[in-house]
Amino acid sequence: MAEQKPFRGIFPILGTCFHEDERIDYESQEHLIEYLVQKGAHGLVTGANASEGHLMLDEEKKDLSAFVIKKVAGRIPVVVTVNHPSSYCAATLARAAEDAGADAVMCMPPFFGRWRSGLGEIEAYFTAIDKAVGIPIILQDHQLSDISLPVDFLITLASKLENLKYIKLESGNIIQKARKLLSHPNNQLAGVFGGNSGVFLPEEHEAGCCGTMPACYMPAEFNRAWQLLEEGKQREAVSYFTPFSRLAAYEKDVANRCLWKEILVKKGVISSAKVRGPEPAFFEPWYQEQLLQVARDAGLPMD
Repeated sequence: MAEQKPFRGIFPILGTCFHEDERIDYESQEHLIEYLVQKGAHGLVTGANASEGHLMLDEEKKDLSAFVIKKVAGRIPVVVTVNHPSSYCAATLARAAEDAGADAVMCMPPFFGRWRSGLGEIEAYFTAIDKAVGIPIILQDHQLSDISLPVDFLITLASKLENLKYIKLESGNIIQKARKLLSHPNNQLAGVFGGNSGVFLPEEHEAGCCGTMPACYMPAEFNRAWQLLEEGKQREAVSYFTPFSRLAAYEKDVANRCLWKEILVKKGVISSAKVRGPEPAFFEPWYQEQLLQVARDAGLPMD
């Protein structure tokens, strides 16, 4: 694998923009990419859960990934999500992402419905992806998979696989798990990313995380908080970020499933807040307005 600068900072999950008929809106997509780059994102992630990647055809995901990589044009790293229950398919998607110019691929352990993989199956799965690519792999430890991934297992797996360089934590106590991973005597990871919408960004940084992967509606605010943390201004970062962490918590726990697209519409970044159906029951004007009010209360610029 060629030498690559370690990933560090804010890597927003790129929302997928749709027309009202649910086709991908590439014009809005380009606007969103430029917005995130200009507002200081250190990297972008496409095809993930918050990108509605699970609601897209494989060809759509490939085309969209190639579009994102082309428009970013090497300014910041692009991570392509390659989730699939099949190791063959995940490895094929990962190889295609690398061929398109992706800087890394991200993947959850394989699961389907109530079927859960054992640790041996998970090792075989990521081994197949590792053999398929020469770019970093980010293993996404997400509660959606409902699979427990012990610290010792993750450390051992990373030591066996050449390209498994990062873990993204979104299951259980991520602060505690990050510290255990990073302090493990056999740790060979390049870094650990926080998740869960970045609600506790200052604490993730204090625990040693190399960055976080939040939703994409407030990149400038995340970037400012990260800069303060990198400068060693922990208390100033906490004071600055606290109102926005309340918005992030609301987004994660109350207004999940991409209702935050309403904020990007209000900002004039994208044309439509459309998500692919079936729309959740809470996609009503009352909930949309409450989300916008929480954003206003946090002090988020809406123009």
